[in-house]
Amino acid sequence: MSKKQQKWKMRGLLRQILAAGILCLALTGCSGAPVGAVLGEPLGGETAEAAVPEETETAGNAPETAESAAQTEEVYVYVCGCVAAPGVYALPVSARVQDAVEAAGGFDEGADTEYWNLAEPVSDGEQIRIPTLSESESMEERAVSEAAAAEETASGLVNLNTATREELMTLTGIGEAKADAILAYREENGAFASIEEIMNVSGIKEAGFEKIKDQITV
Repeated sequence: MSKKQQKWKMRGLLRQILAAGILCLALTGCSGAPVGAVLGEPLGGETAEAAVPEETETAGNAPETAESAAQTEEVYVYVCGCVAAPGVYALPVSARVQDAVEAAGGFDEGADTEYWNLAEPVSDGEQIRIPTLSESESMEERAVSEAAAAEETASGLVNLNTATREELMTLTGIGEAKADAILAYREENGAFASIEEIMNVSGIKEAGFEKIKDQITV
């Protein structure tokens, strides 16, 4: 091969090398960054992982449920009367009368331990007064008397043992003088044992009794 031919061959090879270099630059970009980076692929062949938001709550700090909140609620109860330490006490919302009595130190001596239903639920602001045995008996007697009086009022009968002066004067033939006589007899001799006993009152005889016997009771 002549020198001239060799020279042209070398020029052709040089042009091929130069063209290959230009192509490489076009693929990699002007910054010289790797082809994969230019095309948006991560280096090293690794794929990008999507960002996972951090959990704001865990099982350990979950919001308080309605049930657990209810368990922490309290009621305030005033326990007084025949207990060791009367006062206002904070109790769980599910407390019973038994719990209230125990909070107040238990029953005191002479208390009527059966007056309250100890299994009854308490309510906020409630007063639980424990009476003595004698107080309970008095309350029972008063309740019976009031019930009897209410029954008599409903029936329209006048009770000779409880009637006032004005009530006695509503009876047929009983004026001021006879009403005062009935009150005086009751005060001197005690309660009437029967309606017939009214004939012992001054000024009231059998005829007068017949007029009012269906209007009175004892």
